[in-house]
Amino acid sequence: MKKLENYNCSQTSEKPESSGNKSNNMNEVMVIGHCLLNPLARVKGVKPALPVDPKGANVIQLPCPEAMYFGMRRREITKDQLDHPAYRRFCQELFTPFADLLEDLASSGINIKIVGVPKSPSCGVEITSVGGEPGKVKEFHHSHAPGPGVFMEEIIKELKKRNVKFEMKDVGKEG
Repeated sequence: MKKLENYNCSQTSEKPESSGNKSNNMNEVMVIGHCLLNPLARVKGVKPALPVDPKGANVIQLPCPEAMYFGMRRREITKDQLDHPAYRRFCQELFTPFADLLEDLASSGINIKIVGVPKSPSCGVEITSVGGEPGKVKEFHHSHAPGPGVFMEEIIKELKKRNVKFEMKDVGKEG
């Protein structure tokens, strides 16, 4: 698949995190990767992502495409393994109702802030996991590379197609 280019990660001085940094801005909505509010959705044995404290913020929690596609007993996977037409189509279909909502909110002047999950092959924004040998292996080897995961790439494409302005970053990243 061709690498997605030209998405604009606008920088902001706010950062969602567990330290109590809360947004009371009624003109803003945080769109959050599923496991940032529900760590049970992560692959068993994977270190939890930094939690997000949603108190006082307008929040939309995205679904977990990997859990929905592969189930809760899935194994660790990388972007390379997810980068195929069937999974991309699943992500597009999964996000379409959210895109409708975000388009409507943006047309009303609401700022959209998407918060990704660092190193996730689906929901990473600035860094995602790549590699992973095909076939039966005893150990799973992978590395991390800059750029978004598959689900975030599909979100970027859909919102850009709809001319929806948005910002995005991984949780815990200074803006």
